[in-house]
Amino acid sequence: MTPLRWHRDGTSHKLLGRPHQYTTKVTFVDSRIAASDVQGMDKDDLQRGGAVEVFGTVEDAKTRSEYIQTVTKSLPSLAEYHYLDGPVLVRVSHYLTPQQAADYEAALQG
Repeated sequence: MTPLRWHRDGTSHKLLGRPHQYTTKVTFVDSRIAASDVQGMDKDDLQRGGAVEVFGTVEDAKTRSEYIQTVTKSLPSLAEYHYLDGPVLVRVSHYLTPQQAADYEAALQG
């Protein structure tokens, strides 16, 4: 059984399609994350697995990645893994181990 379930990001997210923001976003659930760790979170919360954000330009993706890393640096509860490849930013839940999160990096690079 695959550890992933994919969700489309709903239109409730305010960044979708805005200038210099992502043009597509998909969130996913990773079954390797304990249900008790994410209990009470929205079904499409990044911490349940992660998200793939696609931007119109490489620069927009890089800017978004840097912004998120700056914000989460001082808030450990919001920490996450980031993998950037061109205009694609993959964000992965901190509930995964570094080795588990690296699976997403390998998939992005592969």
